[in-house]
Amino acid sequence: MSASRLALLAAIASVVAWGLKAVAIWVAGGLDKSPLESPLFVLGLVAIVVAFASLGVAFARERALAFKVIGGLVGVLIGFGLSMLASVVAETLIPESAGWVQAEAGLWFSALLALGVTASWHTSRGTARTAV
Repeated sequence: MSASRLALLAAIASVVAWGLKAVAIWVAGGLDKSPLESPLFVLGLVAIVVAFASLGVAFARERALAFKVIGGLVGVLIGFGLSMLASVVAETLIPESAGWVQAEAGLWFSALLALGVTASWHTSRGTARTAV
């Protein structure tokens, strides 16, 4: 499996995990009421870190292992920055009256951003491979 494909699958997993977390919160009637919240948060967090690390490795492509390691670390750092930005945007766009939705929207925006970035990279790499 390529790093690009792993990044895309991990981003999909983060969207699914944090989407299911939202459903668990909604069904339970609010934050910190469902036993599924923490495991789904951790699953989504691991998935999004894997997505950005894999994207960094994919960006390093066929370079030496040291460049791939550095690419993975830089990918995680850039992903962290983008996730923080997505959280700020979510907090700005979602009114406080939305309750727990405002608190969780940053995760959703981050996961969707990761999905968009990884899907874009994966499809551009696929297009480039078939064109050659």
